[in-house]
Formats: sequence, C-alpha cells, structure tokens
Amino acid sequence: MEPAPRAAYDSPARSQQARATRRAIVAAAGELFLEQGFAATTIDAVAARAGVGRKTVFSSVGGKGALLKLVWDWALVGDDEPVPMSDRPAVRAMLAERDPLRLVRMWVDMLLDVGARAAPIGAVVMAAADVDPEVRALVATIHRESLAGATAFVTHLADAGGLRAGVAVEEGAEACWALVNSLLQQLLVAGRGWSREAYGDWLVELVSATLLPAPASSTDRPRSRVRVVDVPERGQYEALVEGRLAGRLTYERTERVVVLVHTDVGPGVEDLRVADALVRRALDDVRSDGHTRVLAVCPFVTWWLGRHPDDASLLLATG
Repeated sequence: MEPAPRAAYDSPARSQQARATRRAIVAAAGELFLEQGFAATTIDAVAARAGVGRKTVFSSVGGKGALLKLVWDWALVGDDEPVPMSDRPAVRAMLAERDPLRLVRMWVDMLLDVGARAAPIGAVVMAAADVDPEVRALVATIHRESLAGATAFVTHLADAGGLRAGVAVEEGAEACWALVNSLLQQLLVAGRGWSREAYGDWLVELVSATLLPAPASSTDRPRSRVRVVDVPERGQYEALVEGRLAGRLTYERTERVVVLVHTDVGPGVEDLRVADALVRRALDDVRSDGHTRVLAVCPFVTWWLGRHPDDASLLLATG
C-alpha cells in the first residue's frame, strides 16, 4: 500500500512568524538608513539589528534596494498591510466627496500625514540616488507614482465640477505634484520651524488658487464687503468682514522696505478673496508712499505677484 501524499504545510502560525520576521528586518533597515545613510548600511548590520541571519534577510526581503523600497512603501501607507493606497480610508472618503473646497482640504490633510511619515526616508532616498543606479530607478518610480496620485486627485476634482476653466487635468496634476511633496514638508516644517497647521493652510491656499475657480469678485477689489485697515502697533494689515476679523497680513517696515511676512486666512475660495484684499491694500500703500519697496517673504504674496505682473515694479530689486 502506497503512503498517502503529504498535504502541503501551510500553518497560520508559520505565516505570522514569517511576516513578523519580515517586519523586523524592514524596521531595522529603516532605522539604519536614517542613522547612517543608504551607502553605509550593510546587510550584515540589518541582520544583526533584526536578530536574524544574513541569509534570512535575502530570503525574506532581498538586497538593499528591495529593503529601501519596502521602507519607503510602508512609510507611505503607515503599515505593512497588503492594501493599496487607493483602497485606504482617506482615499475612499475623498472619492465619496463632491465639494471642491473640502476635497482640497482632505487631499492636503492626507498628504500631510503621508509626508510626516515619509519625509525622513525620502531624504535618504534622494541622497542615495546620486550614487546608486538601483535607487535612481526607485526615485523614478516614486515620481511616476506620485504624479499618478496627483492626476487621480485632479481628475476627481474635475469630475466634481471643481477644476477652473482653462486648467487641463495634466497641468493641474503637474502643479500639485510639484507643490506637494514630503521633502518640501521636511524643509519648511523641520527645517524652518513651520507648524504643521500653518504648512497645511499654506498648501490649501496654493492648491485652491491653482485649481479652483476664482471668486467672481476676485478682479473687483472687493472693498465694500472686505475692509482692510493698517494696524502699525501690531505690524499687520487686518481684514474685517462685517466688523469681524477675517484675516491678517503681517509685515515689518523700515524707511525703504516693507517686508510682507505672512498672510493668515482660512482655506477656501472665499478666503482667497480676503487675502486678495489684504495684498492689494499693502501694495496700494507702498505705491502711494513712493519711497518704499516690497520684499515678499510670504508665499501667498509671491504667488499673487506672479499673477499680477503689473505690480512687479513695487518689488525690491535684489539682483
């Protein structure tokens, strides 16, 4: 009598152990990449920190390039669950949303979460790309995937009727791809000390101004509804709507220069109208004075001046 064929061995406990081992290896690699960079990290060092053998690293994940890619991928989604980004709750909520303003805020909030996780390892990836061909290929993949994500967002925004006339989906996607990335967040939040909230509001302003339809009053200098006053003792222009503070533009003034530091208004098209009034008032004062020039530090003011080249003559010549 022949022995019965042995059933394939597929123990849930064994699968869980393999996954735990893989998770430990990737976590160890991520720690070492951040501590000493990609080039200086060895497979032996990863194995030692993960508490496994060198052969296990290769059989469970692969070489250094594969390790770096998994560290990046897991940083993007926040875990090692086999669920693509398109099926994550934040993306599914966006797909169900039809209000353009809320869509922009939801998209920025999602990218803030992703950027907070991915920015540190993103810096490692970019540095390693200069010397390693495999990492350069990973950077190309990252750029391609991030552009695809931006394209999906702008396409959905257009389907919801929120894309400004004259802006093609491809153009809007490329603008978003350039504006919103984890390295920019690392530069401004970690490097320059911006709060996450301020950085997020700034992004919402820029993305809204780039993609969404302009308010009907954007070219009319809406002084009847938005009143802007100069408050020198606080170093700011204040925008009042129905007597209530709706926004402020802080500045620093010398005899020859007015430094426009920061525009502080809430996100959305209506708030762009408030910001527009603030910038116009500040520039009108400089124009009336005739002896001062503007130095634009505020990103919104820089963007605004780019859209109004006739006011460029008020800028301080720095060349």
